[in-house]
Amino acid sequence: MRTARLLGVMLAVLAGLCGALLLAPPGGAQPPFPLPDQVTDSAKVLSDSGRAAVTSATDKLYADRHIRLWVVYVDNFSGQNAEDWARRTRSVSELGDYDALLAVATTGRAYAFFVPSAIKSVKAGQVDQLRRNRIEPALHNGDFSGAAIAAASGLDTAPPSSGRVYLLVALLAIAVAVAALLVVMRYRRRRRRAAALAAARRVDPTDATALAAVPLEALDELSRSMVVDVDNAVRTSANELALAIDEFGDQRTQPFTEAVNNAKAALSQAFTVRHQLDDGTPETPVQRRELLTRVIVSAARADRELESQTEAFEKLRDLVLNAPSRLDALTEQYVALTSRIDPAERRLAELRAEFDATALTSVSGNVAGTKERLAFADRNITTARDLAGRVEIGKQTGLVDAYHAAESALGQARALLDAIDNAATDIRHAIAALPTVVDDIRAAVKRADDQLKNVPSAASGHTAELTAARDAATGALDYSRSTGGSADPLGAFARLTKAGADLDRVLDAVAQEQADAERLNRSFEQALFTAQARVRGVSEYIDTRRGSIGAEARTRLAEAGRHLQAAQDKRATNLAEAIAHANAASTLAAQAQALANADVQQAQRVYAGRGGGDSGAMIGGIIIGNVLSGAMRGGFGGWSPTSFGSSGSSGGGLMGGGGRF
Repeated sequence: MRTARLLGVMLAVLAGLCGALLLAPPGGAQPPFPLPDQVTDSAKVLSDSGRAAVTSATDKLYADRHIRLWVVYVDNFSGQNAEDWARRTRSVSELGDYDALLAVATTGRAYAFFVPSAIKSVKAGQVDQLRRNRIEPALHNGDFSGAAIAAASGLDTAPPSSGRVYLLVALLAIAVAVAALLVVMRYRRRRRRAAALAAARRVDPTDATALAAVPLEALDELSRSMVVDVDNAVRTSANELALAIDEFGDQRTQPFTEAVNNAKAALSQAFTVRHQLDDGTPETPVQRRELLTRVIVSAARADRELESQTEAFEKLRDLVLNAPSRLDALTEQYVALTSRIDPAERRLAELRAEFDATALTSVSGNVAGTKERLAFADRNITTARDLAGRVEIGKQTGLVDAYHAAESALGQARALLDAIDNAATDIRHAIAALPTVVDDIRAAVKRADDQLKNVPSAASGHTAELTAARDAATGALDYSRSTGGSADPLGAFARLTKAGADLDRVLDAVAQEQADAERLNRSFEQALFTAQARVRGVSEYIDTRRGSIGAEARTRLAEAGRHLQAAQDKRATNLAEAIAHANAASTLAAQAQALANADVQQAQRVYAGRGGGDSGAMIGGIIIGNVLSGAMRGGFGGWSPTSFGSSGSSGGGLMGGGGRF
């Protein structure tokens, strides 16, 4: 009995042991687990030298590319797919974007090799080629350490050469484009600067206001070029002046000396300011513009000083250098004018026979005056020839004075003779034109009478002036009809034309005043009509709804009525103020209407809240409207969408895969 019981116990223990052995996983099988080291050999397939070689390869990969290769050897993947086992192992090991994984099941003869896509030194195709052509053959041959070394060396590679070529080409293209852009920009900048400088040169350099519109860069270039140009001009002028002083003396050259001295002073100011700009102290843009403007204005004034005397200086020098020919020209003028004296005397006698002496007062003494001036010119020409024949340094003033005296006398003689020649033509033209001028002025006088008689209000601003102009024109007409007009037609013509011009000017002013008044009157009528219509409409609106409209709308309406009355009162005295009052009345009436509308709407809402009455349909509509509008304003709450999930350690996908070997 004991033997049987002992045998039963032993059988039970043996059965338990057998069951445990049958249910246990195969030796070396291991589910996904956190990798303790970059090289994990749970299957014990690496020798010491092999492990050292793998570790050296992974260390070199990290040193060269900052990529970590994790290698794990197990007997099998516990019945899982190689890729799934590798993915889960990556997850529980918290591998990142630069962590590659080679997982090998030595007994199960399966493997997986994954490289994150964030690693840009290799492409997906390269990873697949590395896996199929190097890792898998090594595993197939049982070279487990060689497979890991192949994976490490395959990842320890530079970006594809084609990529480098493309990068170099792209960089070269960018460099060429940048260089071309710089050249174009420099060319355009140079053109803009040249255009800006050309535009700046067209500006009046003495006008500081005009210079304010010139760009600062152009202003700087203009100031530099101007001080150089003006300095050269001052130096040249000073040298020329020194020679002129020796030749003509101080008195004759005094204007030129003053011009050069003034130019030097202005240029000195320009150089002082320019030095301030060029020193090491920086200025603000505003200060720099002000200083540059001062430089340009000072230099321009210096240049203007020289320019003002340039023509006179050149004439002075030219007179001495070409004195004989210049005196010959004066002699020719003298002879020509002398030959005109006898014809002028005959023409003057004819005029005296044809016209009254009063009409010839301005030319009656012209022949005698001509003879006197010609004699004076002859004496000075003789003196100038004598001085020109014996040129002495520093004694040219007499020559210049004699020449200018003769030149002036000949000019006056010519003017006196021309007046005699033109007198007959002018007088006959006046006689021929007098009837037309008289008719025009009579018509103007009639218009003035009409203005003063029929439209006194429009002409009130010019009444005195219009009356005086009309009286002057009437006096000119009376003179032209009298013996004075026939005796002195030229004088009568001049008096009529002046009086007519003055009267036309005043009539034009009166006409413009009338046009302005008519335009203002039309504007007033329009403004008054608008104001009256608005005030009347609001007043009627309040009358029919007086029980619901408050004080503010009524106050605005009352103020509008006050402005409307003021507009009507001011109409006769000041149309501009009347228009302003009418516009104010319109504005206030519009405000009163808006306030009255608001009061009525508020009252309707109050009545609707009470219910009853004859407005049941309207109240029902308001209630529905309020309910709907309240629902739309309030709205309903709800769930807002949110994102679900967590941010993984890897920013992208994985390259590679797995298989059997």
